[in-house]
Amino acid sequence: MKKIFSIICLSAALVTFNACDFLGVKSESQTTLDTFFQTEAECRAATAPLYNKVWFDFNNNFSFGFMDGRANNIFAPWSDYIYPYVNLTETTSTANLYSAWQSLFVIVNQSDHALNNLGRGVANGVSETVVNECKAECRFMRGLAYWYLAMSWGNVPIIEDPQTLITNPICNTNPIEDVLAFAIKDMEFAAANLPEKGYNVGRVTKWSAEGMLARFYNTAAAFVRGGKGKTGSLSKSADEYYAAAKESARKVIEESGLELVPNYEDIFKVQNNNNSESLFALQWVPNSDYGTTNFSDSYLALSSTVVGGRSAWGNSTYGSGELVKLFSDRGDLIRLKATYFTEGCYYDYIRTDEGGYLVGTGTGSYDSNGDFVLVSKDEYTDIHAWIKKGVVGCSEDTGNVATNQNSGFANPLLRLADVMLHYCEACIASGTSTTDALAIQVFNQIRTRAGLATVSEITVDSLWDERRCELALEGVAWPDFVRRAYYQESWVLNFMGNQNRNASFSFKYPTNTFEWKTKDDGSIEKVGSKDEETPSATRLLLPYPESELIKNQLLKAEPVPYTFND
Repeated sequence: MKKIFSIICLSAALVTFNACDFLGVKSESQTTLDTFFQTEAECRAATAPLYNKVWFDFNNNFSFGFMDGRANNIFAPWSDYIYPYVNLTETTSTANLYSAWQSLFVIVNQSDHALNNLGRGVANGVSETVVNECKAECRFMRGLAYWYLAMSWGNVPIIEDPQTLITNPICNTNPIEDVLAFAIKDMEFAAANLPEKGYNVGRVTKWSAEGMLARFYNTAAAFVRGGKGKTGSLSKSADEYYAAAKESARKVIEESGLELVPNYEDIFKVQNNNNSESLFALQWVPNSDYGTTNFSDSYLALSSTVVGGRSAWGNSTYGSGELVKLFSDRGDLIRLKATYFTEGCYYDYIRTDEGGYLVGTGTGSYDSNGDFVLVSKDEYTDIHAWIKKGVVGCSEDTGNVATNQNSGFANPLLRLADVMLHYCEACIASGTSTTDALAIQVFNQIRTRAGLATVSEITVDSLWDERRCELALEGVAWPDFVRRAYYQESWVLNFMGNQNRNASFSFKYPTNTFEWKTKDDGSIEKVGSKDEETPSATRLLLPYPESELIKNQLLKAEPVPYTFND
């Protein structure tokens, strides 16, 4: 656990510097606890790093490499930070496993340090309301980090006072049930103390916390429904948790004033950062230092042509044929175009300096006859689908926000559409469908925006497909699998076993033509040569990082129930 000790030291340092102008605060780089927390601005500064730097390694490639790779929304047969997750073959030493663990515990410990010192603000005359808002920001972030830890690793150590680890860095894990309960308590505090309107653009609000609670309550409902509880910390019934999720989601839908962005593609443009349906987005800093930058589109962009010469390593990172086929079968082409670059898709807002971008041929523009005239060219001998969501184009496309290895895109970790779909899930609860009026209304709003027909009933399966298409590449795909596996494990494992991972395919956008590529024996051709493992219950959670196992043998021991303070 010495690695966690180093994380604690890092997060302690982050408290005293690294606040960001876009969040409305500045802090001095050489302050100490004795001279800090003197003003409201300094209290706000203590929480500012929670919006970017601490999330960097999680966001950098793990959130899509694992969260979407494991769910088979993407595959990258030659990328060691994606293919083990897709192929269900990751080990304790898989690339980026430790950095993601580290990032989430940096969030926890950064939050803990601020929480344990914000009381100084009250003593120095700062309003208790302001201090509680800052504490609520910390608990929002800590709760979300623990939710991700629970959905990824299951049993993990719950840390409220990092100082205890300094004297005893070897510690037990706590049961997943307690981790989920702890995350809920944090988010309930956040919902009770955050303002309805953020201190500044990008700051979380009461509605951010209520939206997260809908997610957390549905997770708890699924866990209890599956009979997984042992410690009793999730003390309500599944129906009670579903009811709580329904109410939290309803508040956001009916009281927040948020609304869906009319054009789905517009959500993922830099110009629309923190848009009308954003509840929580990471706030990356344009033209800033490594660590406060959104680096992920460098991993995802299919070529330097599409991003105007910026770094681009995503030529061999593909959208999965299984999900492309789902989009295609549904006629869900609006969201498909916003999610994946596929042959024939034309983007008038990418490479605006050269007239747009047509996938499969390159950049150029349409002439007066309606013919596409190339300016520059990307040549591909084998068209798949590449990642579009999160790739914003060149500097000129973004008002000079995007720079090399920093897209400047405030990628959302919670949107209104997600909360709406959680409302629908809570209405279905332990049943098989719902006709709840508000559920039908919001479900159809999402479908109408996607160009799909309205429905009069929502089933478990139709909700599953809707979430996959609406929220692909936004870091919630795999948690959806885990949540359903709590009570339908065999269904999830069977679904995973039929996803045609690493499968080769072709798709042409204008004609909506999908085709699996097959070998002479009729079987579907695979891309790459890495072995795949058959889905099993052991692969529903990740192994602990090797470096942590070496330092802390107690990670292998039975988890110890957590003693809650309230």
